[in-house]
Amino acid sequence: MSTKAANHGVETVAVFPLNVVLFPGGLLPLRIFEQRYLRMVSDCMKQEQPFAVATIIDAGPEAGGVAMTAPVATLARIIDWEQGDDGLLNLVCEGEQRCRITEIEVEPDQLLRGRVARLPENMPRPVPKELGWTARLLHDLLVKLGEPYDRLIHGTPSADHVAGRLIELLPLPLAEKRALFDIDDSVERLQRLSGLIKPETDDDET
Repeated sequence: MSTKAANHGVETVAVFPLNVVLFPGGLLPLRIFEQRYLRMVSDCMKQEQPFAVATIIDAGPEAGGVAMTAPVATLARIIDWEQGDDGLLNLVCEGEQRCRITEIEVEPDQLLRGRVARLPENMPRPVPKELGWTARLLHDLLVKLGEPYDRLIHGTPSADHVAGRLIELLPLPLAEKRALFDIDDSVERLQRLSGLIKPETDDDET
């Protein structure tokens, strides 16, 4: 695919500003109705390209205007879609790789398009034994949420998987999520996250 060929270069993709943080490997359900984003979806599917999910960092409008976004985003690929009974387009998108947005252009319909450089992918690291409770918390949360999140259940999840999914799904302040997103080391990210949430047990068994 085109994204593999562009892994070490600069590519131009649509930028979707959202009040969310998405990590590589995470799922993002979306309901699309604005014409600019319907055009974005059509272009991405026809050209088999990702788009960048960028966290909004100011108080500007998320819809109907131009938002200021964080410079580091995550490329996302559409993996499932359907037209809802309400006429809206329902998508399931998957985080692919973190990227840095180097410049942004605003198109006439206010769709943002940015030049992005993909960031290096880190090797998966195991969850430290003392943080085994975070993996169990994630498993229980994914089971409770059901589709489409239950497809993220892994037998032996890595530290980056556990941290990323919990940060995406737990009701943490957006500023905290952004700060955790900016940590490159997955174990450090999980350790920092563990200090923000309260475990129900101190049992360290895996």
